[in-house]
Amino acid sequence: MGKTFSNNATVIIVVFTMAFLAISCREPCPFKPRSLAGIDFHTVINGTDQHSPVDSLTVRGLGREDSLLYAAVNNVSTITLPINGSAVESGFIVDFDRGTDTVWFSYDVKPWFLSPECGFILNFELLETRHSVNVIDSVVIVNREITSFDETNIRIYN
Repeated sequence: MGKTFSNNATVIIVVFTMAFLAISCREPCPFKPRSLAGIDFHTVINGTDQHSPVDSLTVRGLGREDSLLYAAVNNVSTITLPINGSAVESGFIVDFDRGTDTVWFSYDVKPWFLSPECGFILNFELLETRHSVNVIDSVVIVNREITSFDETNIRIYN
């Protein structure tokens, strides 16, 4: 009877050791584990579309005003914004030096298996945008697929 206990204990120890080694040998996820909307600021000057850095920019999540995403950032022409995976629309309050606008993005959520190390992430397919018109002239979707790869998805013209 003592021998059976010893054999069972040995098997349990071996199983836990192998499980620990298997977990500890995994490589870390080499990808960015979040999909963020890439946004460029543009303007049209003499018929030419060009990047247009914003002098002062503050961005908060709509309905999450305590979530300060950008705080008085100067001379910025590109930002990334998090998309709410448990909703079909995300909104943001954008404070420019010349006024404030609100921008909304509606989308479909697309779960995607990235890798065994990274698991699943949420990608998004942009369907439409809406915005107020205090400083923003227009918002254009240039790439509907929001993925974990840093790409421009939206151009905001001011």
